[in-house]
Amino acid sequence: MKEYLEIFDAQNQPQNQQFLRRQVHEAGHWHRTAQVYVLNQENELLCNLRHPSKDLFPQLWDVSIGGHLEPGESYETCALRELGEELGIIPEPEKLTYLATVKVDGADKIARLIDREHVGVFLYQTDLSLSEFNFQREEITELRYLPLEIVEANLRAAQPEFQFIPLQEHYLANLEMIRTHLNLK
Repeated sequence: MKEYLEIFDAQNQPQNQQFLRRQVHEAGHWHRTAQVYVLNQENELLCNLRHPSKDLFPQLWDVSIGGHLEPGESYETCALRELGEELGIIPEPEKLTYLATVKVDGADKIARLIDREHVGVFLYQTDLSLSEFNFQREEITELRYLPLEIVEANLRAAQPEFQFIPLQEHYLANLEMIRTHLNLK
């Protein structure tokens, strides 16, 4: 199935155009995504190892669940849809908290793709254990809950134990936003 994405300008204003996902990333068009940071009751972050077949950042760890907004879709609807699709759960909307919309201007140098996104950042708090997720095998290879301190240390490390998508500053800023929201220090 061909995936079309709606195009926006750098200020997140619609351009009334849609392109195939691959074209969007090849040309570096701005588009919208949702990122959901899933925390358990111990304030451990659910991290996922991206499947080797992913076009962007394969076989790297990701700190969030998320994806591209479908044309006309809201950030919140996308966030809930992605939680359901990628984790195989029925998400509870009352556990989803919108934090902010931020810009990400990144690139996958290996795949030679440009990823310019307006990202709706969400927090999803759950009491689900790893065994309760029926994750999407074509998207995710492995799930792990990691303490926030471990994730942050790996994002700052020159030689990390976990190789995360190379958007360290973005992720660290979002984790700080989560800490502030939850009053964790």
